[in-house]
Amino acid sequence: MAYYQHAPEYGAYIFMMLCYFIFSWAIIVLGAYINRETLVKNLKFEGIPHGKKVFLKKWAPWLITGLLLWSFSTFKLTDYYLSTYSFEFTGTHFTASSLLEDMKNNERYRFDIEGIQKLGMPHYGLLKGYKLQDSVREGLIIKRIDQVVILQGYPLIPVVKLYIYEVEGKRVKSLRTAYILFPQSPGGRLSAIFDFPFEMFFWQAGGGPGA
Repeated sequence: MAYYQHAPEYGAYIFMMLCYFIFSWAIIVLGAYINRETLVKNLKFEGIPHGKKVFLKKWAPWLITGLLLWSFSTFKLTDYYLSTYSFEFTGTHFTASSLLEDMKNNERYRFDIEGIQKLGMPHYGLLKGYKLQDSVREGLIIKRIDQVVILQGYPLIPVVKLYIYEVEGKRVKSLRTAYILFPQSPGGRLSAIFDFPFEMFFWQAGGGPGA
């Protein structure tokens, strides 16, 4: 059973879906369309700068805004799914040292800090740690997830990297990595990575903590 108290609000989830699949690239395309006339010299407007450099200068704010929104929405959508199926998770950090400090101070789950450091972890980026723990019955089969995951978001590109630590008791025993990138659906990609259904079909008001 998923931890629905950790799930996002319905409106927040839909907004991030729109940002990921539509708004981000639409901002980039709109900026290029609005400034397209700067690429060609117009005899009606002598003296007005034009050319590729002028176009890029005017388009750059649109491009950067769109890419920032794209990268953040990729991270946040993945975070929504991981949080919903996590017994416990950390806050969002920008460095490994602050993430590890958050893990050390967690009162509900004792993260194997030494094991994580030994196996390897990301150093910078948007970083968040999770303790996945859930099970679901599919016919006669019971599927389970029981991993520690560190999610790493990259600036300006719609890609996230997952550091997946297999758990044995309280210790992490092995590490594998996986990526989620546009236009993949974060929920569908997570389901394939873990062979477990990551679904978002129920929301409670208030959203989850630790965002």
